Amino acid sequence: MNLRQLKIFLTVCESGSMSKAAKKLYMTQPSISQTISELEQELNVKLLPLPFI
Repeated sequence: MNLRQLKIFLTVCESGSMSKAAKKLYMTQPSISQTISELEQELNVKLLPLPFI
């Protein structure tokens, strides 16, 4: 886990959606989703319930 991944994860949690987090971080929604997926694989745990939009 790096600081970028942590910042993205926290922003998703605070904003309540990946789309809102993407806008807030000036990123695309697919890149947010990919980062969360990579973090879940690295930690071997589901971090967000599906569907989390």
